Amino acid sequence: MTFKRDPGLPYQKLDEETIVVDPRSREVHLLNETAARVWELLASPRSLDELAAALGEEYDAPQSELRAGVDEVIGGFRDKGLLDPGGQPVRG
Repeated sequence: MTFKRDPGLPYQKLDEETIVVDPRSREVHLLNETAARVWELLASPRSLDELAAALGEEYDAPQSELRAGVDEVIGGFRDKGLLDPGGQPVRG
């Protein structure tokens, strides 16, 4: 399965955090450094393993912890409606 951020949501990067605005729900989401990096990586479709591997090149942490963290971030994005509804999940 691959995931992609919703390209219709405006966002702005501020230092180590990113603000994502959902005009449909009028909600503002503040992403921490790790979630902001996952958001950046989701500009193109990626699987959980691809996201964890990309973060593994940037963070000194065991791959299992990175994958669990990515899974949690993706779940939060999904729950908040921040993922591309036409682009996920995709098997492949």
